Amino acid sequence: MTEEHRYSAVIVGAGPVGCALATLLRGQGIEVDLLERTSASGPVGSGHSFNLTLTSRGLSALPHEVRRRLYHQGAVLTKRIIHHRDGAVSTQPYGTADTHHLLSIPRNVLQDLLRDQAVRAGARIHYERECVEVDAARAAVTVRSGDGHRARFQGDLLIGCDGANSAVRDAIAASAPTHMRVTRRSIAHGHAEITMDYADADPSGLHLWPRGDHFLQAQPNREQTFTTSLFKPMAGRDRRSHFRGLDSADAVRDYCSTEFPDVFDRMTQVGSGLMARLPTRLRTVDCAPYHHARVVLVGDAAHTVVPFYGQGVNCSFEDAATLAALLEKFRLTDESEVGAVTELVAREYSDVRVRAGHALAELSLDNLRELSAHVDDSAFLARRSLERRLHQEHPELYTPLYQLVAFTSVPYNEARHMYRETNAVLDKLCAGRDLHREREQIIGEFARAREGWLSLSGTAT
Repeated sequence: MTEEHRYSAVIVGAGPVGCALATLLRGQGIEVDLLERTSASGPVGSGHSFNLTLTSRGLSALPHEVRRRLYHQGAVLTKRIIHHRDGAVSTQPYGTADTHHLLSIPRNVLQDLLRDQAVRAGARIHYERECVEVDAARAAVTVRSGDGHRARFQGDLLIGCDGANSAVRDAIAASAPTHMRVTRRSIAHGHAEITMDYADADPSGLHLWPRGDHFLQAQPNREQTFTTSLFKPMAGRDRRSHFRGLDSADAVRDYCSTEFPDVFDRMTQVGSGLMARLPTRLRTVDCAPYHHARVVLVGDAAHTVVPFYGQGVNCSFEDAATLAALLEKFRLTDESEVGAVTELVAREYSDVRVRAGHALAELSLDNLRELSAHVDDSAFLARRSLERRLHQEHPELYTPLYQLVAFTSVPYNEARHMYRETNAVLDKLCAGRDLHREREQIIGEFARAREGWLSLSGTAT
């Protein structure tokens, strides 16, 4: 009987995604070395972060034990809670089923849990190892330790999980510029955390204060605290810019008291606090393909998206599960085949994930308009109410875009295409009509139109 060759993998970056991938690979018996630039006691990543929101799409990519532990640490959110300018409060459910919820969890909590899980699974984590050179053909990386010493790690596959500022991605782009295209863009908006005492608020929803081109967001935590962030256009293009119009502590206080009067008295020292904590500019990074030779990029290293759909980490966990599944699919029986097979795995992974990553980047930018203004618009809310009702009555014919994106495993690019196709029909039926009084009539017309189209499609095939 031919003995199966066991893969080995070197992962650059021991953040949440790198550790999740390491756990999945160890479940297949793959030897895993994780190389992390920071120290064991230091923060992994930039340290500037709002809570991460997991949905069933990302959670389903993780092992059952990891999901169980995450639910013990996170807060389940079933709705948006909208705080309107006039002081009114309304709610918008995320979906139509119990599984249609978000799991809000602070980045550091997610990091600690997944790192612990990776170590339990047998992954080796090497701290203070900065990537300085990549050998894509040999799946090898040279790292520099804190004392300047250099070492080389080599596996059957090299995986870049080192975030938006990926050294692995940049090394590939520099050495093979005709193979990998990398595009970086900054958007006008930045974000900063605001200290706000909001412990007595409803912990079952994501609180939003939409105000045109800016909004305040409060995310519940497990221990009845909230992580509160302001998203707003910035004044300049340099890294030390402040929010537009907020160039002094007095300006910050005036702004918050005017825009968010219902919670202003809960914002402890908001003027001095926000001036001392410069906002972080939001940006996107995308590349194509997500591989070169025996190197693949996973998570933010491949696709850094703005956070307005809350799907960045979910997409990254899908990346990890896709790569793990391909390594399971293409098992080795001959060590001499390692190079050819791992390059095949890298190509297939890239073919599947590039389209999904690019679609999510577009969806995330589109959702900024919804969070900033549309969730406070009566016409928008009437349309969303109709869509939810339509899905409840005819789930086989129509699924709202948010549910397709957050609560299914349909690839992001396919979800976007499906929604555009069905929404074009609904747009025509809704044009110029009262969506409250004529809702049931519109739903009936849509069902007849879609059933007729599906019948013709079935006949044609």
